[in-house]
Amino acid sequence: MKADIDLLRNLLDKNRLLTRKIEKIEPDEFDWAALAYTIHNTYNLMENYFLRIAKFFENSIDQDSRHRNLIDRMALDIPDIRPTLLEPENLPLLHELRSFRHVFRNIYQGRLNEEKLMAVNRGLPDIIAHFSDSHTRFLEKLEIIASELS
Repeated sequence: MKADIDLLRNLLDKNRLLTRKIEKIEPDEFDWAALAYTIHNTYNLMENYFLRIAKFFENSIDQDSRHRNLIDRMALDIPDIRPTLLEPENLPLLHELRSFRHVFRNIYQGRLNEEKLMAVNRGLPDIIAHFSDSHTRFLEKLEIIASELS
């Protein structure tokens, strides 16, 4: 899980580099796609993180609406199972990111909506900051639980 945070920072660096590039040039569809790819990968990293937590602590993953429900589940405190990971107020940002990832993965014809892409992109640093803070709090809670069990 700690390695994911390093990967997340690397993705944010790539995202910032591409954002600066797009601001300085007349971007084409490949520039937009590269920027969208960093957002897509950021969400995938977070979702895989959530999935590992759900599999380890809850031992069950509902395949129906899995992507949406997985985010919501991470805001639950499940007594005697696992502490909460996400603050409920951050869920809309993550759902927006999830929705964007879905559109990006399924765009076979046509073009990305650059305005929507940039709106999601502007929120990405906040999403990553909230995720990193949540990660730190979650690990602290797990360490407390582990020390109580010793």
